[in-house]
Amino acid sequence: MKLKQLTLAALLIAPLALAACSKKEEAPAADQAQTAAPVDEKVTPEQQAVIDSIDQPVLDEKNTDVSPEEAKEAEALAAAEAASSEAQ
Repeated sequence: MKLKQLTLAALLIAPLALAACSKKEEAPAADQAQTAAPVDEKVTPEQQAVIDSIDQPVLDEKNTDVSPEEAKEAEALAAAEAASSEAQ
């Protein structure tokens, strides 16, 4: 019975080991050119403003690289901005 189990385990593990250790084929240069991001696309000022508004760090008391005073100021500013956007 143990021989049967060892054989089964070897048959299951061998393909995984061979696949993991095999050399990876690199994609041809033509395929890489198709997947690369276009360089000639321009970011409009509106798009950059949205990116900048999203890409802001979260400033709170749990953030160790920001002082508690700065965190409270940022929370107050965020609350004021939220209130002004709700009023519109």
